Amino acid sequence: MASSSTIATQCLGYTPIPVALLSADEVPAVDLYRKDAETGRLRLYRAANLPMLPEDLQRLAETETNWLYATDIDHDQMQRFIRRRLDLLVRDETLSLRDRFGRLNQVVEGLLTSAFESNDTDEVMRSANSISAMAVRLLCRDDMTAGDLISLLHHDYQTVTHSLNVSYMMVTLARNLRLVGNDELPAVAAAGILHDIGKLSVSERILTKNDRLQRREQRVAQKHPALGFRRLGKRTDVSFAQLMVVYQHHERTNGKGYPVSAVGNEIHPWARLCSVVNVFESLISNRPYRGRYSLTEALSMMDQHLSDGLDQEMYQCWKQSIRKK
Repeated sequence: MASSSTIATQCLGYTPIPVALLSADEVPAVDLYRKDAETGRLRLYRAANLPMLPEDLQRLAETETNWLYATDIDHDQMQRFIRRRLDLLVRDETLSLRDRFGRLNQVVEGLLTSAFESNDTDEVMRSANSISAMAVRLLCRDDMTAGDLISLLHHDYQTVTHSLNVSYMMVTLARNLRLVGNDELPAVAAAGILHDIGKLSVSERILTKNDRLQRREQRVAQKHPALGFRRLGKRTDVSFAQLMVVYQHHERTNGKGYPVSAVGNEIHPWARLCSVVNVFESLISNRPYRGRYSLTEALSMMDQHLSDGLDQEMYQCWKQSIRKK
């Protein structure tokens, strides 16, 4: 479930540290390891007693080294460090909005990939809630349009990338519709991140198959809303609205969706919101069996037939948001 900007896969026993959040004057005082591009092994990069110089960070950026790793560091301490540095990044008005969002997205993609790979629901929830609060602060700026957002996103077919894209788009659409107050937008963002959590229980072979799925494989893949509901249903840190996003994002108002063919207002508003951007995001992103469609092609395909069963008010608002400069 790796992504284009991912951390090393399953570096068991090591805590990943995002290079984008390091500065020469604030680096964890622990031995730092770097992943060898050829062997995938971690090698000592910087001993704890050595300073990190600005030119070191520059070289890491030039070689596209996005993550370093540590062993002797407390997980909670690392999480506090990441939250503090992300908060400083989001507030840094010396950087352009595009640069800030790009760095934020790079970091949160890696953090969420790590959480998804652990298959630890508690870790996924912690990451989703932490990521959502940071992302909403940038997404709610008046100078961040839907078109700007789409131009900044990665568009691969990985579950993590798709989940983040859907999350960001849900926040933008919910805000444009005034569906919830600004204080609820982080919860909307977290719902988007979680919407496909059921895919953690679906074979990777099916999720990344290079050809279209056979009918039997489709039936397996279509179990993911129910699997996600089962995973989160008894948790006290998931709201009813968020749970319905997980369970109902493939339902359609005309009764032609799944898993239970719900109709009309039986589908929760947040789930209807997710359905609109979920279809759109799937079209504009690469898939194992096809390349991505342009924005014009995606909207044309939705106008012709793929918006059938979607909430039309929400879809028309999203279409207007995309076209707004």
